[in-house]
Amino acid sequence: MDNRYLTAAEAAEVLGVSRQTLYVYVGRKGIRSQAVEGTRQRKYWKADIERVRKGERSAAAPTPGDPRQETAITLITDRDHYYRGRSALALAETASFESVAALLWGVEEDDVFTSRAPEQPPLLATLDDLLRERDDIDRAAALFPMLEDANPRAFDLTSVGLARTGADVLRWLAALTVQSRDPPTTPIHIYLAEKLGRDGRDADLIRRMLVLSADHGFEPVTVAVRGVASTGVTPWRSVMTGLSISVGRRAKLGNFDGMRRFLREVSESDDPTTPVVERVKTGEELPGFESAIYSRGDPRGLALLNACAALLGDDPELRRLQKALDAARDIQDLEPNFALPCLFVLRRIGLGPRSALFHLGRAAGWVAHAIEQYQGGEMLHRQEVYTGPLPD
Repeated sequence: MDNRYLTAAEAAEVLGVSRQTLYVYVGRKGIRSQAVEGTRQRKYWKADIERVRKGERSAAAPTPGDPRQETAITLITDRDHYYRGRSALALAETASFESVAALLWGVEEDDVFTSRAPEQPPLLATLDDLLRERDDIDRAAALFPMLEDANPRAFDLTSVGLARTGADVLRWLAALTVQSRDPPTTPIHIYLAEKLGRDGRDADLIRRMLVLSADHGFEPVTVAVRGVASTGVTPWRSVMTGLSISVGRRAKLGNFDGMRRFLREVSESDDPTTPVVERVKTGEELPGFESAIYSRGDPRGLALLNACAALLGDDPELRRLQKALDAARDIQDLEPNFALPCLFVLRRIGLGPRSALFHLGRAAGWVAHAIEQYQGGEMLHRQEVYTGPLPD
């Protein structure tokens, strides 16, 4: 049996209970299970069994009206991510970004990524010229309301309607990422590579990066996106929320500057291990290695690094990065997070320090969460707990 699961007998033994008690725990303690194909048996998610064995509680059941706390979109483990039950690492090998977005949204790809390009507002060129010196995220946040108005089908809030608007959002965000006013109807990774003048290897790295970054569960930015979506806005507004919040100082996506400096130092130092050693000597945290979720590095980061090695071979910049990573492993037993190899790819393909390419990938997940949250019903007014002074 897959080592991510236990049989009923194994699960009961780990918990020290009877099988009958195990079956009761499935409902009461949130143990997830899957049917074993071709049999009447079930297999039990090992992480849930371990959680119950340790006496840890599952996430609380959602209160009516609150943002939902359960999701059918992404399962995160130490070894892989699963988009609706399918391995993100496996999808990154061959799947297009569009097909993965459709999978996350629960629709057929051909129903939403059609040959029809989203509409261009009449004032787009004028406003885009005024915003030309702003970074991708600021430009997108400023232009999205106008793009929403130019595409009235955005106000179709059925599941398929939300997904169709999601396709428009991704296409426009791809265009804005490469300073274009012509959103693609071709595969987004090929469009981006052509606009940037990159070859097929870099197109494949872009595709892999977009697929692997598509969702990361209930991180703070996603929770904010879901809260906004629950009020009934279109995906333009939901993604605009994600873009705006992602640059916050406490947001994970807002910590890119330190990683960019680290990569630049690795690239420019006589010895690429020096930036690692100097930070360790001074007790400074290595940017791009911290993780509160993964004990042995983000599996998506390792997958993207392995793809870089396979596609780029003896590339000098990659060799320098690999030496720095080896030093981090040797000195502090650290593995990189996902953002660090993403920034290496961005640097390689010539995108600037404030590019929205990473956010383009994440926008697919934001749309998925917006759809799921909106389907759960409107938020009700929450009862606050007042802690200020009482009236006289």
